[in-house]
Formats: sequence, C-alpha cells, structure tokens
Amino acid sequence: MVDFERLIDDLDPTKGGPLLTLTSPERHDVARFIEQLRLWGKYNMITTDLSPFLTDAKTVIEGELSHEILLYAKETEEFPVNMSEFMEDQPEPLQYIWENSQKMRDLMTRATLRFVESENLSLDDKTINDTFKILAQKIYRSILTGPYLTQVQSKR
Repeated sequence: MVDFERLIDDLDPTKGGPLLTLTSPERHDVARFIEQLRLWGKYNMITTDLSPFLTDAKTVIEGELSHEILLYAKETEEFPVNMSEFMEDQPEPLQYIWENSQKMRDLMTRATLRFVESENLSLDDKTINDTFKILAQKIYRSILTGPYLTQVQSKR
C-alpha cells in the first residue's frame, strides 16, 4: 500500500512542495480561484479545508446553496433549475468559482496524473482518486501559505 500523504509531503518544500505538480500558470490559476473563495467570504480560509472546491466546485456549490436553489425553483417553477441563470444573481466571486470549476478540476487532474506518473504509481482508479484528494488538500494549504495568493491579491 502506498503512503500518498508521505509521498506528497516528500516533495521538496524548498522548491514548492506539492506545488511542484503544477506549472507556474496553473499555480496562479489556483491562487486566483482561492482568492475568489476568500472574496466570497462564506468560510474562514484557514480553518476550513476548501480543497473540495478545487476538485468539484459545482457539486460543492450546489450543496452549499441547496436552500437558495430550492427557493429559486419554486419561484421560477422550473425543475431542474437552470444553474447558469441561477448563478447570474449570485455574488461575482461565486460566479467566477462556478464558471471556472471545470478548469480547476482539469488542472487538478493533470497535476494528479503528473504526480502519479513521476512516482511510478499504479494508474488504477483508487490510486488516482486517493492522490487527487490528498494533492488538492496539500496544494490548497501551499497556496494559502506561499507567495501566489499574495501576488494575486496585490494585483486587485
């Protein structure tokens, strides 16, 4: 059995730790995405693990806004709800997160595959899925504590 946490922790922290699995543009994309989560203001960024937004933001948003979505469905008498229309009335940071959720998922998938291949791990579904979740948590924490989020915030 592979200890994914240890493998990911073993990435050289002086050269970016888990961020080594991302290209420089991808690091900035993740930082922009995390900044939008911060601007949304729904969570304490430090104490709440928001890495699920990196792996499947649309599902997380649908869960978080289930009450509002239900009210919208009653109001419009439309079910299933047209989420694109529903999102038009949401705060701008949330719209950004929604619109870029697939981009984040694709980016995290590429990072996961790079990591699995670099470590010569099995490409079976369990390995990929386990690595995907752990890597997202590590990348989220690395972005919060590294220079990328600060750089994005300074450009606003």
